Amino acid sequence: MRQVRPVINIVISALMFALAGTLVKVASQKTDLLSLVFWRNVFSFLCVIITGALSEKLDFSSEKKKTHVLRAFFTFLALISYFYSVAHTHLGNAVLLQQTSPIFVPLISLIVLKKMSDRYVWYGIIIGFIGVGLTTGIGFSTLNKGDLAGVIAGFMGGAATVTIWLMSSTEAPFKQMLYFSLYSLIFSISFIPWVWQSFDLTQMPYFIALGIVTTLAQYFLSVACSQAPTDKIISWSYTSVIFATLFGYLGWQENLSLIMLAGMLFIVLGATMSTRVSITRE
Repeated sequence: MRQVRPVINIVISALMFALAGTLVKVASQKTDLLSLVFWRNVFSFLCVIITGALSEKLDFSSEKKKTHVLRAFFTFLALISYFYSVAHTHLGNAVLLQQTSPIFVPLISLIVLKKMSDRYVWYGIIIGFIGVGLTTGIGFSTLNKGDLAGVIAGFMGGAATVTIWLMSSTEAPFKQMLYFSLYSLIFSISFIPWVWQSFDLTQMPYFIALGIVTTLAQYFLSVACSQAPTDKIISWSYTSVIFATLFGYLGWQENLSLIMLAGMLFIVLGATMSTRVSITRE
C-alpha cells in the first residue's frame, strides 16, 4: 500500500496537468499568454487561501523559504513556457516536451544532491520517454518555437521537482502550496498592465478552472514526493501524455493510432520499471 499511494498521487497530478493543457488550448484562442498565467496564479492563490482558512492551516512559518522561492520561480517559468507551447503546437507535442522533466530530475539531483539514481530509474525514464515519443509521433528535426518552449518547460519543471524533493521531508504539501501560490502571484504582478488591456469576462470560467486544476496538480505532486523518493516515481508523470493525447483526440480529433497506443504501453512499462526497487522513503 505504501508503494501504491505515491504512484496514485503522481498519476492524479499528471491527469490534472493534462487537463490544464486542454483548458489552455481552448482559452488561448481568445486570451493572450500573460493573461492566462496571471489569472491562473490569482485563482490558484485564492483557492489555497480559502482552503487554508477553512481548514485552519494558514501557517507561513518555514525554515526553507529560499527553497520555496526557487520552486515558485522555476515553476513560474515552466508555466509560461508550457502555456506558450500548448498555444503554438499540438497538445500532445507540448505535453511530450514538457514531460522531458523526468529526464532532468536525476541529472539535477546528481549535481545538487550528489545522489546517483539507481539503474532502474534510468531504464524507466528511457523506456517511458520512448513511449512518449511513439505516442506523440514528434520528430526533433521538426521542432518549432512552440516545441522549443516545451523543452524549456521540461527543464524548469525538472528543476522545480528537485526543489520539492529538497523540501518534502520537512515541509507539508499544503505549506508548499501556500508559498508556491503566493510567490507565483507576486512574480506575475508585473503582467497587470497587459492583462487589464485584454480582460475578457467571458473567459473567467476557464481562468477559475485553470487555477483549480493546476493547484491540484502541484498539490498531488508535492504529496507524492513526500511519500517516496522523487526519482523513483517521477516517470509516472509521463502518463500526462496519455491523458493529453486522449483529450486531443476527443476535443480536436488529433490522430490516435496503434503506434500511439503502443507508446502508451511503453510509458506504463517504463514507469513500472522505475519503481521496481522499493519506493518507500529510506
